[in-house]
Amino acid sequence: MIFDNPAIKRSPVAQSFIWVAEYYDNTHLSEYNFDNKRANSFYHINKNKLIRFGLIGEGSQIYFDVGNGVFTLNEHRLSLSYVTSNQEYPLTGRTFLYNDIITYKNAVSDAKLFYAGSHDGRFSSTITQFNVGYKKKMQLHNANIDYQCILSIPYEEAAFFQIKITSDIDLDGKLVIRRNGRVADEIAAPLKAKHAGMMNWTIK
Repeated sequence: MIFDNPAIKRSPVAQSFIWVAEYYDNTHLSEYNFDNKRANSFYHINKNKLIRFGLIGEGSQIYFDVGNGVFTLNEHRLSLSYVTSNQEYPLTGRTFLYNDIITYKNAVSDAKLFYAGSHDGRFSSTITQFNVGYKKKMQLHNANIDYQCILSIPYEEAAFFQIKITSDIDLDGKLVIRRNGRVADEIAAPLKAKHAGMMNWTIK
């Protein structure tokens, strides 16, 4: 398996990171093949066979387990819960299927509309950030929760989570982020029913 092999941490192409989908039958699909560098489509990923999904590149492996939504960033496991005074709502770590996967790139484009000897314009684009994650609807205790978590990797800045939570009831609690089972941070995050709460958290 790709994510079990610590030697595989580099993109096979000039792009800094590529996505990798691992399947339960020990096969995988990657954005670019490691042998012939041929491109594959995100839409060809078989979500019914998926067990792990993430990014490889720049000496890193970044992925989440489809069976529980827990992220692994270079062997550090990151999990999230929403906690009120009397109840914990585990956003990850439950035996749900987190297979509504998301990946995209942020990019900037430079345009040179005219240049010497030509009437045609030129456009060049540069990727500034890679993103990978999922969205999930879940029923936890007395609440129906829509949860989206995307791990973003910008150039020359620290990686961070983009977290979005919506509940069908008011909740007065905090977001608890754990690294390898220990609390890494707690963020006050009261939620109003049917209104999305959004926050970014820098990976520490």
